[in-house]
Amino acid sequence: MVCFCPNFLFTLLLLTTPLALAHNPRKPQPINHTSATQNLTTTIPSTIASGPSLVQFTSNTSGLDGPKVTPINGSVFDWWYFDAVSSDGLSSVVIIFFTLPSAAFPSVSWSDVVSVAFNANFANGTTFETTLLATDAVIESVGEGSEGRFEGAGAGWWGSRDAGRWSVEIDAPGAGVLGTLRLESVAPAHYPCGPAGPGQDMQILPHVGWSNAVPDAKGMANFTLGGSSLAFSGPGYHDKNWGDQPFFSSVSSWYWGHGRLGPYSIVWFDALDITSTEHVSSYVACDGRIITATCFGISVRPTGANNTYPPTHTAGDPSGFYIEVDLGAERVLQVNVTATVLTVDVEGVYLRWTGTLEGGVKGEKGFSGAALWEEFF
Repeated sequence: MVCFCPNFLFTLLLLTTPLALAHNPRKPQPINHTSATQNLTTTIPSTIASGPSLVQFTSNTSGLDGPKVTPINGSVFDWWYFDAVSSDGLSSVVIIFFTLPSAAFPSVSWSDVVSVAFNANFANGTTFETTLLATDAVIESVGEGSEGRFEGAGAGWWGSRDAGRWSVEIDAPGAGVLGTLRLESVAPAHYPCGPAGPGQDMQILPHVGWSNAVPDAKGMANFTLGGSSLAFSGPGYHDKNWGDQPFFSSVSSWYWGHGRLGPYSIVWFDALDITSTEHVSSYVACDGRIITATCFGISVRPTGANNTYPPTHTAGDPSGFYIEVDLGAERVLQVNVTATVLTVDVEGVYLRWTGTLEGGVKGEKGFSGAALWEEFF
């Protein structure tokens, strides 16, 4: 399929002067500290650091996926997230490399600063999850990619300099995990308000940063989990989040997700900060070319019996979401997101699903695909 780009000037800028798109259409949030200096290699111990941390919220010419917080004290967080979902939406794997104290992110119950959370779902409904604790983490910025070794956990990742190829490897027989997740990117990287480039505000909402190195990828998972084989291919993804204060001091709720709808790669973010101000980010690429990457022009709302918005602790789990994305030139992408598997349920805090996408550009051919998404509330 040949994808129609709704704005010729936008495309021309992408092809000729990408740095011109670094302007952030959203008014930057005030930042009362100096941006962190990016070292090529950062070592993060398993214990909490004393004193202040340097936190980076403005993008540089490189280091898109490098550490954004140094050192890790008792109130900050920085993590690297990888996932893949099978093409039928039934199997999935999620691997998160954490560098944070539990006080900054209460969903983490262990005391070690450096750890790896592993969750997987088999097509037959079986689940597997474990936590791997590390003695320290060594993370290297490599161009727009990165490499990470979580020493003592048997886990790490490697990303190419252009962020095009990734491999997450786990060799932890004591925890019953052995295998690899490989990602081959099919969509360009971005920040909350635009394609990757220097000088951008990287906050998805005040005090919370987000960079999306791999909005969509050919994902290939091959693991042995507790003696059972889990192998599938489908949409893959990688991003990172970080913050300069505890997570729930900044976030009231958020909807985030990604998926592939025919030729379209989609990433959505719709969040409320603690003042109930809404912050959004929309990303759509078609056949590897960005159509929109902005912090406006998207609506994400729950559907089904439990469709209360804003979400509450008593409303119940939504059965899906309805998404509209303004693509410009009077074109609107309309997507129905339907849950197939509830993969993680942390009562009163967090939900994660896999499932299907149905939709397309209004008035044009429809498509279907697979997706993975989450809700904090």
